[in-house]
Amino acid sequence: TASMLALGSLVLLQDPDAFARIAHDEAAAATFVEEALRYLTVVQLAFPRFAREDVEIAGVLIPKGDMVLCSLSGANRDAAFTPDGGRFDADRRASGHLAFGYGIHRCIGAELARMELRAAFPALVRRFPEMRLAVPAEELAFRKLSIVYGVESLPVRLRG
Repeated sequence: TASMLALGSLVLLQDPDAFARIAHDEAAAATFVEEALRYLTVVQLAFPRFAREDVEIAGVLIPKGDMVLCSLSGANRDAAFTPDGGRFDADRRASGHLAFGYGIHRCIGAELARMELRAAFPALVRRFPEMRLAVPAEELAFRKLSIVYGVESLPVRLRG
């Protein structure tokens, strides 16, 4: 949740229209949260799995015993799953995503994270309506070796 708060805040700081909309519109905030979860996918790889038997998927043979990794971020941006999925759209009506995994391996805290994000983003933009990045976005450092994708820090100015 902490990484998603930072990454989602970065997106909001770069999209003044979305920043303004979610301050007072719960539906816009909920839509923004789902799109941020889909597009940013802070846990980008599912835990490794091992093929129990030879299986063919999309014409590729996966032999019994081979390790399989699923790119959740890749799946969330796949055009077959979400048209124009490689682009962030704060107004996109989510058709589902894999940010929390799927099925029996789905994150048990998914609904709590959603509730926290739907409350936090509107509160943040209402409390700090003049918030701006303190450094150019190109200077931000992103985690390179972490299970959870995110920024190392997000320096902001709270007043113009």
